[in-house]
Amino acid sequence: MRYGTPKWLGVGAAVAAAGLAYHTALRPRMNRWGATQTEARRPLPGDELSPDPFLHSTRAITIDAPPYAVWPWIAQVGYGRAGWYSYDWVERLMFAGRYAEGHSATWIHPELQDLREGDVVPFGVGVRIPVTAIEPEKYLVIGKSWAFVLEDLSDGRTRLLVRTRGPGWVRAPLQRIPVLRQIGAAIDYAIGEPLHHFMERKMMLGVVERAEALVRI
Repeated sequence: MRYGTPKWLGVGAAVAAAGLAYHTALRPRMNRWGATQTEARRPLPGDELSPDPFLHSTRAITIDAPPYAVWPWIAQVGYGRAGWYSYDWVERLMFAGRYAEGHSATWIHPELQDLREGDVVPFGVGVRIPVTAIEPEKYLVIGKSWAFVLEDLSDGRTRLLVRTRGPGWVRAPLQRIPVLRQIGAAIDYAIGEPLHHFMERKMMLGVVERAEALVRI
């Protein structure tokens, strides 16, 4: 037993170092991908719906297309709609991969553009989340809250900001159960946040590709 102790101490130290690096370096950059500190801190539509969030991320990207060319791609997202412009194979594994075109949309669907406050956006099998705030070509807030904000840069470009705030994906349904709440929080922290970053980043790049292609036609 004596001889094994240094090895386990080394493993423990490595795990602790990795956790510290994730918390202090990787996670802040991941949750603020593409966004400035000012953008990450400023209030956005939908913030009031989650005044004390457990999870909070703000990502941003500049699109070489005006808001009118970006908005239609945002308005038609959803399961059974245009999809998510992310990794379709991952969405299918998460039961969120049914699409109007059989894959994430590559064209604008006029029948999916009339989105209003109170309408629901399907997220997967049995998951339907309402639109809580919307102003076409400016912002869309789904639930409490996933916010898509379009800022006109007045030179034919758009700044897209995507903010997520809330109690957590696994933690939320377990909030009233003390031990399980902590386990859910750990899963959201170590797995949920990186997965969300992985998918949301790809989604934003997918919007960029589609909107910029539209203005080139």
